[in-house]
Amino acid sequence: MADQTTFTLAEVLNAQQALRDTAGAKEEAMDLTDLVGIAAEEVDLLQEQGKSWDEIAAVIQSTTGKTVTGSDVEKAYASLEESDEWDDDYEDDR
Repeated sequence: MADQTTFTLAEVLNAQQALRDTAGAKEEAMDLTDLVGIAAEEVDLLQEQGKSWDEIAAVIQSTTGKTVTGSDVEKAYASLEESDEWDDDYEDDR
């Protein structure tokens, strides 16, 4: 394979938005669990660095302008962990 082009997250998101606009697709909306799921790796890194749920929520709130509490983020993250555990159990049963 020739040199593989790589993209930053910002470039990917910009391209996705441009493709949606070009296609005439409506704005995509996600809930907090979706956001936390997409950013789970970053949430994990922040937790490893000792950041609290409130500090993580503050970052989300400051960048989105939406009211988000540490408790909200913790619950969203916990629901992801529960679904992952269920997925693992399901895979083990197959």
